[in-house]
Amino acid sequence: MQKRNRFWWVIPFIIGILLWGVWSVVFSSTPLKEGSQAPDFTLPGSDGNTYRLSDFRGKRVVLMFYPKSNTPGCTAQNCAVRDQYDQLSQHAVVFGISVDTPETQTQFAKQHNLKHIVLADADGKVAEAYGVRTTAGFASRTTFIIAPDGTIEKVFEKAGTSNHPEELLSYFRASAQQGTAEKPEIGKRVPNFTLPNVNPREGLPKEVTLYDIKDKKAIVIIYIATRCPVSLDYDERMANLAKEYADKGVLFLGINSNHIEPASEVAEHAQKKGFIFPVLKDEGNKVADMYDAKVTPEVFVVDSNFVLRYHGRIDDSQNPNRVSQRDLKNALDAILAGKEPPVKETRAFGCTIKRVQR
Repeated sequence: MQKRNRFWWVIPFIIGILLWGVWSVVFSSTPLKEGSQAPDFTLPGSDGNTYRLSDFRGKRVVLMFYPKSNTPGCTAQNCAVRDQYDQLSQHAVVFGISVDTPETQTQFAKQHNLKHIVLADADGKVAEAYGVRTTAGFASRTTFIIAPDGTIEKVFEKAGTSNHPEELLSYFRASAQQGTAEKPEIGKRVPNFTLPNVNPREGLPKEVTLYDIKDKKAIVIIYIATRCPVSLDYDERMANLAKEYADKGVLFLGINSNHIEPASEVAEHAQKKGFIFPVLKDEGNKVADMYDAKVTPEVFVVDSNFVLRYHGRIDDSQNPNRVSQRDLKNALDAILAGKEPPVKETRAFGCTIKRVQR
C-alpha cells in the first residue's frame, strides 16, 4: 500500500504546472502590433542622460527589450549589438531597455563597453505599455523597430541573443531593397539617402542624410543640372525661392544625378548661381533611380515626417514672364498653413537625367 501511494504528490504537481501555464498564456501581455503608434516615454540612460522617444521623430529607432542586465543571454545579446554597432547605427538609433535600475544599467554598459545606450525601465511601465512585460515582472526578449513617423515598423517577438544583430541587419537590407523597387507616392514616406554636398558655401554640411534633417516643416528636393537649358532657366527662381522660404522652416536640396556633369562642375555652378542650399552629387544616379526622377528640374516636396506632399514642376513655364501657375510655391504655402497642397502632382518637364549605362 505504501509502495502504491509513494508518488501521490506527482499528480497535483503536474496539474499545478499545467494550470500555471494556462494562466500565463491567458493573462500575459501581447506585444503591440506592426503599424500601431509607438507609445512615447522618457527614461534615464546608461550615460546619465534622459531620453524621450519622440525626440527621435524623423529617425528609425531600434528599441530592444530584454529581461535583465548581467544575465548570460542578455549580456550576449548586448555585446553582439556592441560588436556590430557601427553597421547597425547606419540604419537606426539603437537602444536596449530592461526593468533594471539606472545604476545597474550604467554599471552594465561600462563593464561591457557598450556603444549603444541601455535605458532603465525600473518600474516596468514602458515594458507594460509595449505589451512585453511578463508575469514575472521582466520584459520579454522583444525588439521593436520604430519608423521615422513614430509607428511600429517591425516586431521581433522572439529576438535572438548573439545572432540578433544579424536579424536586424538582414531586415534593414531587405527593407532597403524593397524601398528601391517602389516609386515614391503622394502620402507615403520617401526613401532615405545620404549624399555628399559639393556646394562649398560656408555653413553647409559636407554630407546630407535626409532622415537626419530635423526641425524643418518641409524639404524641397530638386533634381538639377549644369548643362540643361531648362534647368538653367530655373536657376534664379530656385535661388530666390530658397531664400524666400529659408526663414519659414523650409530647406531646399539640389541633387545632380547627371553622370556627364562632374562634381567640380556642379560645385562651380552652385557658387556662380548663389545657391544657399546644399547641392548633392548623386554618383551613379542611385538616388534618382530610387525616386524615379526623370528630368531636370523635377521637384519632390516632403513634410517633416518625410512624407511626399507634392511632386512635379516648379511652375508652368520655362519663360518666367509667362508663368501662370506657381505650383511649388502654392504647395509650400499650403503645407506651412497646415493644409493639403491645392495640386499634389504635376508633370515635370525639362532635360532627361543622363544616367550611367548599367
